[in-house]
Amino acid sequence: MSDSGRFYSGSTSLRAGKSREKFYWVGHDASLAYTPRAVRREDLNRYTCEYQRRCARFKATLGLTDGFFFPERDMCYCPACHAERGDNEIYQRGNPAKPYVLPLGWCRFALKVPLPQVKLPRGGTVAAFDSWQMCFHGTLRDNVKPILETGGLRRPGDDIAGGTLSQRNGHYNEEWKPEGFDTLQVFVSPSIRYSSNDAYSSPYTWRDNTTGRTYWVRSAFQARIRPGSYTVGPTTLARVRPGDRIDPIYSTREIEWSTKHVEAIMLYGLLVKMEPVP
Repeated sequence: MSDSGRFYSGSTSLRAGKSREKFYWVGHDASLAYTPRAVRREDLNRYTCEYQRRCARFKATLGLTDGFFFPERDMCYCPACHAERGDNEIYQRGNPAKPYVLPLGWCRFALKVPLPQVKLPRGGTVAAFDSWQMCFHGTLRDNVKPILETGGLRRPGDDIAGGTLSQRNGHYNEEWKPEGFDTLQVFVSPSIRYSSNDAYSSPYTWRDNTTGRTYWVRSAFQARIRPGSYTVGPTTLARVRPGDRIDPIYSTREIEWSTKHVEAIMLYGLLVKMEPVP
């Protein structure tokens, strides 16, 4: 699987066309939960794409329960599946609308989330999250389960399932930061390219017992963030200068969004990307 950056080689104009992506917000039913020892046959039969099946086999190694997921809205963003759907690469999402670039090259396993409703002035309701903007949060393989069991993203120093969230090297932390910068926030990005940087989503070596091949695997979360709850800022990565270009849509001066309001971020997808080890 080639790097997801290659998918930006086409037009990067901002188009507001309709996507086949749909977002369904459903309640979490703990009664559905169990810890699988392997991928169930009926789960794999749901996927016709081999890349998606392989990503599902990896997901099964994370010890996650069925109760976290809403498989009817899983989505594969590999080149073949993306081309078959005929989707654009870029859409507009949120109110006010901001560019949403599909995480091409990744595979999404949809998460169950609540369905709060907002009443419309002239009657009827709409899902509250429809107006929230799209973002991504890269994370390590070993952090996926604690994040989901905790109920979402947390700030450094907060308690999470199994321990306390610490700060990693490679980006701003309490030991290395500009004077006055607050690192005790949740950081997300509108760019999956940026979120999959090694400082956030270091690749993990995994051997697929079905094929016998070894892959580099990255993990991230797809999320929505409440408008007005976050600050748009420049990169906090150690090896990136403000003038460098990481993403073709978002400049390095606006590529990181930070907030102290953990409730303002709603995770709705676990993303997995893998590339064969040479």
